[in-house]
Amino acid sequence: MKIAIIGAGFTGLSAAFELVKKNHDVSVFEKDLKPGGLAIGYQGRGWEWSLEKHYHHWFTNDNSILNLAKEINYEIIINRPKTSVFIKNNIYQLDSPTTVLRFPLLSFFERLKMSTVIGLLKYDPFWKPLEKYKASVMLPKFMGKKSYEMIWKPLFINKFGSFADDVSLAWFWARIKKRTPSLAYPKGGFLNFATGLVEEIEKLGGKIYFNTEIPELSSKEKPQIKFRRVGNSKLKIENFDAIIVTIPSFLFLKIATGLPREYKEALGKLKSLGATNLILRLNKPFFNDSTYWLSVCDKNAPVMAIVEHTNFMDKKNYNNEHLVYLGNYKSIDDDYFKMTKKQMLKKIDPYLKKINPEYKKSIINYELFKAPFAQPIIPVNYSKILPPFITPLNNVYLANIEQVYPWDRGTNYAVELGNKVAKLIIK
Repeated sequence: MKIAIIGAGFTGLSAAFELVKKNHDVSVFEKDLKPGGLAIGYQGRGWEWSLEKHYHHWFTNDNSILNLAKEINYEIIINRPKTSVFIKNNIYQLDSPTTVLRFPLLSFFERLKMSTVIGLLKYDPFWKPLEKYKASVMLPKFMGKKSYEMIWKPLFINKFGSFADDVSLAWFWARIKKRTPSLAYPKGGFLNFATGLVEEIEKLGGKIYFNTEIPELSSKEKPQIKFRRVGNSKLKIENFDAIIVTIPSFLFLKIATGLPREYKEALGKLKSLGATNLILRLNKPFFNDSTYWLSVCDKNAPVMAIVEHTNFMDKKNYNNEHLVYLGNYKSIDDDYFKMTKKQMLKKIDPYLKKINPEYKKSIINYELFKAPFAQPIIPVNYSKILPPFITPLNNVYLANIEQVYPWDRGTNYAVELGNKVAKLIIK
């Protein structure tokens, strides 16, 4: 079959890889100049490795993407970095049953109650009964109000904003279920890994067109796309036997013609948040305790997470620079999406000084990256509104991160999704 794939993120690339292995004629169209989607990377001067514009890692049980790496013979690095929380202007390690039981701001009974709930969720294989409950209602009941108010509620607010109280307990289950103490990372960065996958696809005859946009998609007698080079007004038209769309649903609605009103209304109801990441390049460490990931448990904080990447991957790969992400999820109409990098650093700066008063003296440079779609909102009973792969357009399939439920977004689930839609087409 002749198949088009829109988007060269990990869903599109994994689908392409599966299809070309079965000798299908595959063309991938990507608006960006590089592969990777939300895991796209860039490379600073003097760096041997690339760095993601938005922080990424894998858990050691992310089998879909780890098996893909093994299949294309790509080297993976596994480390056990330190994960902590920031509460009442102090950092507390909180990444194991032992550290939970030692957490000094809760009584022993409160710690035991919280760790018991986390343990039950960790080993509970059944998510479906949980999806009808809101995490904001059930967690304080079973975990304890104090631990919920101190740790989890501010994290929900920082991550989901006005949607914090609506998130399903099944989403929280998935976050606990999949978490592992050790983390994995592709040698050279996600961009290098995605590029390696592109090379394997091309070796098998697949075609990948970067810097190419799709202004229109339709399906009458046959699925058809109109495409052009970015910045070029001349359109080309091509027919296919099937089309896989891996871009966000709201973009699919913009380019697809002939969709029924009911389908468009259903897809349009799905909500999501964008991401902003300010990346600091420092000549000294930001954290003095080797923390990799710091979740900020303060609902009024101007930053959700502070991630010192070089406390996970060796700084020697980045010209001995210390690289720090300052991450937030926000609605695309939020002021964060209007800020320049100087404005954002000015906003976050007073909070950073609570942790490291001298960090500004270490700044080499800093960059700001924004993504309008990064985090789907998962309300109760999301399975009932989950979009299917098959769309109303004949032989046009939709596969994006809104469909990885009950799991949360991530490149592992993007690969799993790509494999599923490819096998559906092959079948």
